[in-house]
Amino acid sequence: MNRIDIKNFGPINEASVDLDKNIQVLIGTQASGKSTICKIVYFCQKIRDYTLDFLMNAEQFTQNHRNEYYVNYLKYLTRQFMGCFGTTIHMQKFSIVYQFGDKNISIRLNKDGYVRFTLSKDLRDKINVLICDAAAMYSKTDQNSFDSIIDKLTAMVAMKGQLSKLLSETFGNSSEIIYIPAGRSLLATLSEQLQDFPISDMDLTMQEFIRQIRITKSKFGSRIPDIVRDYTKTVRGQINNHSVEQAYGLIQNILKADYMSENDGERIYYDERHWVKLMYASSGQQEALWILMLCFMTILEKKNSFFIIEEPEAHLFPVAQKDIVNLIALMVNTTGSKAIITTHSPYILTSFNILLYSGKVEGRQKTGDGVVIHRDMRLFYDGFAAYKLENISRGIKRIESIMDEESHMIYTDYIDEVSNITNNELERLLDVGMNQ
Repeated sequence: MNRIDIKNFGPINEASVDLDKNIQVLIGTQASGKSTICKIVYFCQKIRDYTLDFLMNAEQFTQNHRNEYYVNYLKYLTRQFMGCFGTTIHMQKFSIVYQFGDKNISIRLNKDGYVRFTLSKDLRDKINVLICDAAAMYSKTDQNSFDSIIDKLTAMVAMKGQLSKLLSETFGNSSEIIYIPAGRSLLATLSEQLQDFPISDMDLTMQEFIRQIRITKSKFGSRIPDIVRDYTKTVRGQINNHSVEQAYGLIQNILKADYMSENDGERIYYDERHWVKLMYASSGQQEALWILMLCFMTILEKKNSFFIIEEPEAHLFPVAQKDIVNLIALMVNTTGSKAIITTHSPYILTSFNILLYSGKVEGRQKTGDGVVIHRDMRLFYDGFAAYKLENISRGIKRIESIMDEESHMIYTDYIDEVSNITNNELERLLDVGMNQ
């Protein structure tokens, strides 16, 4: 069982997040805690990567005594935590427990208002072994044991690869962790300056999202069909052609264009001759772009990823919202990836319900004539969860499942809540009109 238990953190009184689900959806009013849960999940999943960053920093080992290594590691995690959430001295006492297999990491606030990390014994022992291995490697480097800079760089790359593999085994997780925050159109309007834009004052999740964009956009120097053709020529192994074609079709439906990152900037191409710079594209195109591109590259490269996506519906027409849900489901099903999604949209919830009901009535294998939903997009009750976060009194939050065990879908009452309110008001107004 892999999960995260949260108590008294920000707006969250108590919540548990099951990290083994394929897709989880969070709904709720503003300031109900959806983004807080997402950032906690993201941070805990990224501890593996932060540990690798620490181990690859030679100064941690060459400028400190060996007795300080582990303490400095915990301090490094604390700095990363504060990069995500800010200072903690003003917070109430909280508890976050990240459980993976038989290991766990506990994050708590002490009586002085400072964050404290505690690792279970088995995990602490494994991290200390890796710290000692890294220290030994840097000790060899200091002794000029390499014949050239190339040899040294080669050794460092090999070391990083080996440590990354060991950390994936230790944390039981080799997925790439990707956070796609809300407010993405702002980054599109700054696309001309984004490569050199200073990001050190932003919170850690936004910094890492911008770095993700900088890395990924370099892969889009041509249209997607050309990228696929070149990829199959240069990369060993087979792609999932049908899934890639489906993904590109959905992207075309949503974006109504092709995205390219060229030497003189990012562009949206409507055809061979007509284009617009990304910074002048529609708000829907800007908001959806990096969800689409990151999902596509995950499918093309058959990567196992853990996505956290805030408000995928932003500025999209309802049909496009349905298509973006289909793309996320396609990615999850064909790559073994996982996704946590926040939304305010009934169209997003209804689109998930269609895929869930298809999973119930069409099953995992049914293909051919009469099929409504392609097998690669069907979702299943045992791998799906949906929760509603709401305020109940004086800052106390309630988190409850909104899944119907009988239908295997999200309760329609929650999807139609606004419609019920407006219909009730309309009926009352009609009564008033008839009595005048």
